[in-house]
Amino acid sequence: MYVEVKNLNKIFGDYKASKNVSFGIERGKLIGLLGPSGSGKTTILRIIAGLESADSGEVYIDGKLVNDIPAGKRGIGFVFQNYALFRNMTVYQNVAFGLSIKKVNKNEIKKRVLELIELVGLKGLEKRYPSQLSGGQKQRVAFARALAPNPQLLLLDEPFAAIDAKVRKELRTWLKQTIHKLGITSIFVTHDQEEAVEVADEIIITNLGTVEQKGEPVEIYKKPETAFVAKFIGESNIIEKFDKLKAFKDIQKGSKAIIRPEFVQIGKEGEVQYVSASDRGVVTDISFAGSNWIITAKIGDIEVTGIRSLEQSHFKVGDEVLVLIHRLYVFHENKVEIVENKLKIDPMPVYI
Repeated sequence: MYVEVKNLNKIFGDYKASKNVSFGIERGKLIGLLGPSGSGKTTILRIIAGLESADSGEVYIDGKLVNDIPAGKRGIGFVFQNYALFRNMTVYQNVAFGLSIKKVNKNEIKKRVLELIELVGLKGLEKRYPSQLSGGQKQRVAFARALAPNPQLLLLDEPFAAIDAKVRKELRTWLKQTIHKLGITSIFVTHDQEEAVEVADEIIITNLGTVEQKGEPVEIYKKPETAFVAKFIGESNIIEKFDKLKAFKDIQKGSKAIIRPEFVQIGKEGEVQYVSASDRGVVTDISFAGSNWIITAKIGDIEVTGIRSLEQSHFKVGDEVLVLIHRLYVFHENKVEIVENKLKIDPMPVYI
């Protein structure tokens, strides 16, 4: 592992920001530290950077223990949420700052800075000041400045938080492509699950100072290991009386279950293949979501939500429908069991 965090603990007053946190990161990976506010993700990032000291535990970078090495000597590039650009310096001067502090030869500085300015797509803006740049351009300057000294590890704290939605979407793609092109090991903090899933090679999910799960985005999305991850990732309905559903009567009783909209097919007679595996319900709400309809239906006193294509016929509130639930995430204390609809065998034949 290129970065290793072992048994990390950090307390601020009565708040335990890190509780025995351990994980490893492979060289060249782009990792998303994902969690709600107060989950401890920024504390972990700052301890790795050397901006905070752990109460106990160890941090290794490329096999070297760095606990007692000052932040400025850890070989880390840091991109702050608010850019932290020097307002009285031009784009060129901001990018060159770290190299100037290290007293690198001026010709080498010029070569490196111009190379980075072109890499981040700001060629021709070298003489502009931060006040003359857009939010996305400022973030690219901050990124170039962090890369200038050739860090062995890049850390980004909520890098897209101060940028409007459209530019944020563009920057996500750009950042992922650029980091993979450079091959630099990187960790970014975010509370936005869409951002983490879209950008990261792997995600580390934090909650109340602990690591809940680590893995590839698809793996975490499809196979959450804890109740928190199941609720935090993706859209979900939490239900309690799931044993009243036709296909899930005989499962081992858990306290609650999650049904995600993509697990639910709501249709009319003839649209749903597995009729014998479906429940009958009534449409209670319909909302337009841009590319599809969000349909809510009640099965007795259980309410579920599904997605319906705009190409399919339209429902109205009060329509009787078939509801096919493909799977549930059932909670057993803090663990999650994935339960499939076992009545889905062969679809009933449709005669035309």
